[in-house]
Amino acid sequence: MYRITLEHNFETAHRLSSPGAPIKCQSIHGHSWWVKATIAGEQLDEMGMLVEFGAFKKAWRAFLDDQVDHHLLVKEGDPVGEAILGAQPDARLRFLEFDPTTEHLARWLFEQTSQILSQVSPREDLYVVGVHLQETRVNAAEYISATSMTPSMTSK
Repeated sequence: MYRITLEHNFETAHRLSSPGAPIKCQSIHGHSWWVKATIAGEQLDEMGMLVEFGAFKKAWRAFLDDQVDHHLLVKEGDPVGEAILGAQPDARLRFLEFDPTTEHLARWLFEQTSQILSQVSPREDLYVVGVHLQETRVNAAEYISATSMTPSMTSK
């Protein structure tokens, strides 16, 4: 099994709209995020690579830069997000189907990374093992694929 890991950073603000969230999380606040994606596969290609770093990085980083960097992430229907768009229609706002907790964002980025990988490389033996999302120096969340879990991790 071969594995590669790529990293990128982005600046993004978010806010949680759940009434049960701490007030500091309900306030708009930003982070300097670091995201790490790990890709695995059994075979190397004819160049001796799992996936060509440059092609994947270009597509993955373009997505992060265009769709996440310097955006405000909010849940669909968030009245604060709607008010911002009313005042500034061209604001870099991304409405998501979920409250943008670090855990939810890690899973969403995992799903987006998996789609990007399938576009960059049509090989069916490649898959995203996981996405690690660092919110602050001391807080992070990770979402990993079920296929990457060992039997000791899945049985309790």
